[in-house]
Amino acid sequence: MTSFKMMRRTAVTALVALVASWQAPALAQQYPDRPIKFVWPYAAGGLGANLARLLTDGLQERLGQPVVMDVRPGAGGTLGTAAIKNAAPDGYTIGLSTIAPLSLGPSLYKNLPYDSTKDFEPVAMTFIGPNLIVVNSSSPIKTFGDLVAFAKANPGKLSYGTAGNGSTFHLTAGLFSQLTNGQMINVPYRGGAPAFMGLLGGEVQVVFGNTDSLPHVAAGKMRALAVMSPKRVSIAPDVPTTAELGMPELMLESWYGVIAPAGTPKPIIDRLNREIAAVLETPRVKDALKTLNTEVAPDTSTATFRKTIASEIARWKPVIQAAGITAE
Repeated sequence: MTSFKMMRRTAVTALVALVASWQAPALAQQYPDRPIKFVWPYAAGGLGANLARLLTDGLQERLGQPVVMDVRPGAGGTLGTAAIKNAAPDGYTIGLSTIAPLSLGPSLYKNLPYDSTKDFEPVAMTFIGPNLIVVNSSSPIKTFGDLVAFAKANPGKLSYGTAGNGSTFHLTAGLFSQLTNGQMINVPYRGGAPAFMGLLGGEVQVVFGNTDSLPHVAAGKMRALAVMSPKRVSIAPDVPTTAELGMPELMLESWYGVIAPAGTPKPIIDRLNREIAAVLETPRVKDALKTLNTEVAPDTSTATFRKTIASEIARWKPVIQAAGITAE
């Protein structure tokens, strides 16, 4: 009798697995049959919101259902990212997150409301934005070498503007301080744009910031000393990399990727990945990225995105701890 029960249980398990394998392709074909909520975990407006809008518009066209952007700002992107984690894992709540809440947040917040490596299904890496080191065009600091020399020779006298404590602006400046043994003064602003205005107004001497600086560079108001990327970027081809200039460790690219709640069915993840990759190849997106000074991620696969989240957590944790940086 016991043997019969075991045989029956095994048969039922096999039947369930077989039915699931039959249903998987059908699930992907039926999805979506209602509107999709697309979470953006920062404020409306600005570079990231524009990138999110490119995705929602493109996905709406390809999926044939409304893709509605849900703006959830707060706590450096962690509140909106947590909202994605807490949604039903059915493919009808997804969102665009960034390196900050996914890979920097685990080391910046003591009580992060999610586990970046366990609570999400990475759908697709989407965009890469380089970060540059810029000074006011009137600054006596003409080169990256000048900056390094000044920081070492004048501890506590070099001020830098950031987009807030715990921002990528803050972290790259902190890493620069560690690499040069130079003590700098952090001047936090409420966002990247105010930080750049502070640089233009002479309130700070340098900003380790994003590509929002490039229009100021083009206008002759700022000088770009280096780009913190592994290779030169097409949107600033004349700006040398920190690796070229002898500091390869000083590197950070602001990446964006679409995530879904953990447990979202793989057929849906695969479908979304394909559609997002197709959206990124459209002329409309490519043309828009030229004006936004951002590039499509070289690899949009879910596997690469998953590895990137984990590797960036491991890379930045000791930097954040050594610099004593916190977002709280």
